[in-house]
Amino acid sequence: MKKLLLAAAMLTTLVTTNAFGAKKGKVAKQKIEIVNRPGLALGSDIPGWVLAVLEGDNKTIAKALKIDMKESQIFVFSNQGTDLEFLKNWTDQVDVQRQVANSFSLAVGQSANAVFQGTSGDENSKKLAMDQTIKAISAIELNGLLKESQYWIQFRKPKQGVKINKKSPDSAFDYYYEYYVVFTMSRDIYDAQLDAALNGMEDNASETVLLKKAVAEKLREPLLDKIADPDVEYVEEK
Repeated sequence: MKKLLLAAAMLTTLVTTNAFGAKKGKVAKQKIEIVNRPGLALGSDIPGWVLAVLEGDNKTIAKALKIDMKESQIFVFSNQGTDLEFLKNWTDQVDVQRQVANSFSLAVGQSANAVFQGTSGDENSKKLAMDQTIKAISAIELNGLLKESQYWIQFRKPKQGVKINKKSPDSAFDYYYEYYVVFTMSRDIYDAQLDAALNGMEDNASETVLLKKAVAEKLREPLLDKIADPDVEYVEEK
């Protein structure tokens, strides 16, 4: 795969939003129905790794798929749309680099949130540390990604502003698919490139040192490009 290029300005916006966004107030959970998926007619369960993706629990993914994290780095990608076959082809063959960039940016944002939130210090120094980290990981090349598993779910949710009852017609809902796919990469190759990228950063501030350490740990976990929404409850249609 060609060298992964990250748009630093765009990712800085994403990371800043994730890291320092205001907390939401309590709201009623939106129920989104699962209307179709592999194995639904037979009554089989949704695979554990997919449930982990929906819940944003990246640490459960490796265990559910029985992937040895000492041997492999895990990337989990997802896309949403109304055409399932297009989603599969687009996600597997075309959109991989963008989704890896999303995974990296989310990891930096989560690390920044853990390291900086609630601490005193110069905001410009924090932003500079984030910018430097994003620039550093843009040097990582991803070669040898291997597809491990895939799954899809068809959902429906009420159209905005429409009140739903038991007699509501199909036209009152939006129907869409989500496609999930897991790729792995040799741990040795990935770690060598990650170490080289982060070691190339200049430790010119305490914020940079702290963030670089946190990011190094975060980027060795399974990486998701999907943020779980705590205000959503998924239910199986009956």
